[in-house]
Amino acid sequence: MYKLPDKLSCFAPYEPLVGEYKIRLDVNESFIQVDKKIIVEAVKNVTLNRYPDPFATGTVRAFARLFNVKPELVVAGNGSDELIGVIVAALLQKGDKLLCFKPDFTMYSFYSKLYELDIIELEKGEDMTLNVDEIVKFINENDVKCVIFSNPCNPTSLAVKKADLRRLIEGVNALVVVDEAYIDFWDERESLLSDVENYSNLIVLRTCSKSVALAGIRLGFAVANLTIIDVLKTVKSPFNVNVITQEIGKIILSDSENYHNSIAKIKAATARLYADLTNLKMFEKIFDTSTNFVFIKTKNAEKIYQFLLEKSIAVRCFGEYLRICTGTDDENKKLISELEKFKGEMYEKSGN
Repeated sequence: MYKLPDKLSCFAPYEPLVGEYKIRLDVNESFIQVDKKIIVEAVKNVTLNRYPDPFATGTVRAFARLFNVKPELVVAGNGSDELIGVIVAALLQKGDKLLCFKPDFTMYSFYSKLYELDIIELEKGEDMTLNVDEIVKFINENDVKCVIFSNPCNPTSLAVKKADLRRLIEGVNALVVVDEAYIDFWDERESLLSDVENYSNLIVLRTCSKSVALAGIRLGFAVANLTIIDVLKTVKSPFNVNVITQEIGKIILSDSENYHNSIAKIKAATARLYADLTNLKMFEKIFDTSTNFVFIKTKNAEKIYQFLLEKSIAVRCFGEYLRICTGTDDENKKLISELEKFKGEMYEKSGN
């Protein structure tokens, strides 16, 4: 009788929030809708009876032009999730030590466990920051082969400066994987994309799911030196990005003006949301944000989460923390209105 491998005993299926909610502020999507005409045009241009371009050449070139990198240093994936799995499977071996942090994007440890790496998860302190010098020391003293993290961080919304990250990359022999899914909402000058040719141990991840507003088509990119990119192209699935995704991605990434306008709208909406949440004066701490969401500490996190769900508003709860993505102005106003009601109910219950 066949028996499943023991390594699967520690896995539980990913269970995103399901159900119909009028306002979804829980998964950090863009509130900007892609013009449906673009989708129609993309479908018209593809041939569905043929396999897609195995290297998504046109899409990669559009990405490379937009972000001023060499196309030969880029590989496309079925979302950056797929690329995380390919990286840890190809560039590390069973039993190698991989360092990640808590809290951070959970898929880093998920794929690492699947490929039987030795996972080390360091807890962040109360301020949720990363101390680069301490990380360098830990990596070198513990023979860590790879460190992976998001910058800016999901879910803390905090970011590490490029100068500090360069110290990390230069201070270790380990592979350094920096996931820049949210960097468009912070400062593009802090991106490490322009540094990849300077280092043998750096991979930068990008996604179209956030600032590019294409979460539904699953498109991501890894950028690194030519040696690493050639390996990733060799070991990835031959036709990993479907033809419709490639065509839509190429069209959207070729429109630089729309890309920058969309980011400006999202950043402005996030700033307004941050200010409105601060003005409520009902949270223990609201972290500075370098993303399209706001990270909040409150002892009432679970109560607020459930209260908002009952009002058909979905946010994300992490113990005593809430992560709230910006929506449209109308969605954000509805959120603030319901939070004011929650605050009033808590005030009444306290007997004040």
